[in-house]
Amino acid sequence: MNPNTQPGTLFWIALACGIGTFATRLWPMLWHSKGGAESLPPRLRQALAGLGPAAIGALIVASLWSQVAVAQPLLPAARILAALAAIALVRKLAGGTALPTLAGVLVFGALQYLAAA
Repeated sequence: MNPNTQPGTLFWIALACGIGTFATRLWPMLWHSKGGAESLPPRLRQALAGLGPAAIGALIVASLWSQVAVAQPLLPAARILAALAAIALVRKLAGGTALPTLAGVLVFGALQYLAAA
């Protein structure tokens, strides 16, 4: 937190972020419940269906880029690949999202801890 940030300002920023997050989740549900996707042409519906996976892929790349953008990217990249492999394996075995996420975090954290030790 910036030491110059007023506590009241921080509250309004957090409130605006919460409202924005809520709106981005509520709006598609309301639009879909009113037959939004069915009223679109098929090609546009297919293009919009690809936006979710593309956004997730972009988020993963943006989040992990700082891990591999170093002078020796082999070890950080191996940690990332091991964590992603753990996610894929646990997803295939158990399904869902909670256990695969936990597995990925545990594998990445353990490898990060071992590399620092």
